[in-house]
Amino acid sequence: MVFFTVEEGWHFSFLITYVLSPIAAYLGIRGKREIRAGMAAAALGLAGAVLPLTLALASMEST
Repeated sequence: MVFFTVEEGWHFSFLITYVLSPIAAYLGIRGKREIRAGMAAAALGLAGAVLPLTLALASMEST
């Protein structure tokens, strides 16, 4: 996480990592508990998209 908070402070990639990951976990737990395939699939997609989105934003912010 130190990579995301270099000398400029808070970055969007840092915030996305800490905002989207808990949302994906919450949707996954609710989707499994209530047996909702759509919600569980959305959680899986969101969890898979967090890292590429974070890296893309980090590279855009560094330029």
